[in-house]
Amino acid sequence: MRSPLGALINSTGGGSGGPPVPYSSRGRTSLPWLTRRGRETELHAMGSVGTLFAIVNRTAKSVGAVEWKLWRKAASGRPEDRVEVTSHAALDLWNRPNRFYTQGVFVEAGAQHKLLTGEQWWVVARDERFNVPLELWPVRPDRMEPVVDADQFISGYMYTGPSGEKIALPVEDVLFNRTPHPWDPYRGIGPVQSLLTDLDATRYSAEWNRNFFLNSAEPGGIIEVPNRLGDTEFGELRERWNEQHKGVANAHRVAILEHGKWIDRKFTQRDMQFAELRSVSREVIREAFGFPKPMLGTSEDVNRANAEAAETTFARWLILPEARSIRDTLNSQLLPLFGRTAEGLEFDYVNPVPDDLDLEARQLAAKADAARNLIEAGGYGPEVLAAVGLPEFAFGRPDADPKQELLIKLVTAAPAALASTILPLLGIEVPPPPAPADPEPTPAPEPAARNSLSVFDLARARPRAPHRTAPRAQAEEDDELDAIRTALDDALTQLLEDWQDISADQRDELIEQVQQAVEDGDTEALSALTVDSAAAAAALTAAMVATWGTAAGQVVAEAAAQGTTIEEPPAPEGDLGTVAAVVAGLLAAGLAAAAGREALRLMVPGAAAAEVAAGVRALLEGLSDRPLRDGLGGALHRSLNQARLAVCALALEAVPGAVLVAVERLDANRCAPCADVDGRVFSGLAEAQAAYGTGGYRECLGGVRCRGTVAVRWDGAQ
Repeated sequence: MRSPLGALINSTGGGSGGPPVPYSSRGRTSLPWLTRRGRETELHAMGSVGTLFAIVNRTAKSVGAVEWKLWRKAASGRPEDRVEVTSHAALDLWNRPNRFYTQGVFVEAGAQHKLLTGEQWWVVARDERFNVPLELWPVRPDRMEPVVDADQFISGYMYTGPSGEKIALPVEDVLFNRTPHPWDPYRGIGPVQSLLTDLDATRYSAEWNRNFFLNSAEPGGIIEVPNRLGDTEFGELRERWNEQHKGVANAHRVAILEHGKWIDRKFTQRDMQFAELRSVSREVIREAFGFPKPMLGTSEDVNRANAEAAETTFARWLILPEARSIRDTLNSQLLPLFGRTAEGLEFDYVNPVPDDLDLEARQLAAKADAARNLIEAGGYGPEVLAAVGLPEFAFGRPDADPKQELLIKLVTAAPAALASTILPLLGIEVPPPPAPADPEPTPAPEPAARNSLSVFDLARARPRAPHRTAPRAQAEEDDELDAIRTALDDALTQLLEDWQDISADQRDELIEQVQQAVEDGDTEALSALTVDSAAAAAALTAAMVATWGTAAGQVVAEAAAQGTTIEEPPAPEGDLGTVAAVVAGLLAAGLAAAAGREALRLMVPGAAAAEVAAGVRALLEGLSDRPLRDGLGGALHRSLNQARLAVCALALEAVPGAVLVAVERLDANRCAPCADVDGRVFSGLAEAQAAYGTGGYRECLGGVRCRGTVAVRWDGAQ
């Protein structure tokens, strides 16, 4: 009997290393369903059921294809600081376990054993002279049995050979990797143990179908004769029956019985529902392994989105856990066999989970938006890029030195003689003077009371480009621009505040649909998420109507300053409402698409509906408001330009010689097409409407963010 002192010593680590309490009786026997015969049955199951073979084969091959490396741990403990080890005996052994097994085949064989029985056994072959591991060999789980010990937990292992021979193995020569059994700490458990009944049913249905064709192409019956038959007569009847009716070629032939009666006992294949049985069995097997349906080659209910999601799920939930388990076995059981030479080393795998390109794209877009906002706010470019985690790149011309270009700008702002003297002293070539521009015609004097061009930026107040106007006219123009900009910026701010409640309602609507889809297991429903955009369209319509009135009133005031009275046209609420409904619908669709993509990413086997819904909510609430600002700002600017063009049409009729001109001066970063069109005099209203009738300049590279507009040049000056 174990003494209390011995138990105390072992429990404090000062004894032989056994458990502090017994895990088995001293006369432990194996349970009948965990015997060698039971595990042998589990191994044979792979070759008897096609679905099981496909799942185990594909998973094992994928585990065998994982790339492995040996690393020296870093003092910081961070994986990114490790140094790869390319030469070591342990690495050589793992790359070629023995001369008959490559690493891939060796890992695949072990993965097959573990997937089928929950156990993976490797036996170490050593050099007896130096006690160094030379080879690794995979062995069948049904041939291995731990020698349990009430004091030491396991004192060794017993291998049973094909001829029944028993070979005792020490603990240090056996590497054991298993899926822990819930009530047997010495063995593992695999999905096949929960499937034996279903696998038998699948195998029996397949065998019945085979025998159906081999025996008679019909289920059996009884031949009843009135008198007892002798052996000769019985044998003759059986041979004649088999000769005439057995086999597919003799199916459905008419039987002629002499002094006998046929009693039909057949059941059709439809009655026995073998097709349905096999289909149900496939689903049961797949669910036991947590294997994604598209990975079995099933094409029904499969599209590209859920096929890609299935690949990620397969790698994350089937391949990755097996790779981690192998890594733990290598680091905790194999490397210690190499003594001090392996201290500070660890094996690790190359992550088999494919990159989430959609997530990376969203992260890159968010970083780019943050960088742009910081730079526009005055941040220094290289430092901003480092702060948001983007790689540094050159601004301006690819071959330009930013510091040198800044110095050139500062020096060349001085008088030409001073610049030509300083730059050579600094070793910088004097830039050639710009080519002379064509002289512009001198505009006719303008009345002091003339109103300015009413353009604005709905997203934010951008710095204004210098105008070629008289100082007094410039000051008046700035006052008028500031007034209209303030009013319209306030309108956008109010619209965005109102939109917060709209967005909250839309998120709640989407979350409810996502949770229901996950509860129903309906992956396809994630591609059909819908959002009610009626309230959003109504709010945007009201804001566009108000913007129309403000913009139209500005041009009417400009005409009045020229002595021309123009009646302000009413806002076309129907047309504006149609545009608002489209913009609101597109914004809602974008929100639904984002929710569907995130739900599909989180909808792994076994995921709770509430957890998926919470993850989708977190994503939606953390989305950038840039698409919303762009969409709403673009809609309001469209209303502004349509109002200006409507009043301009009346102005052209009322003021002979007035012309329309493109104005592209308030965008902080003008693209090349906008710079080219700035100041262009249009041949008429139709040309101006073609360029600006839907908002900003139609050819602008910034799309909906463009803030270009059209103004009236009342005196027709070019």
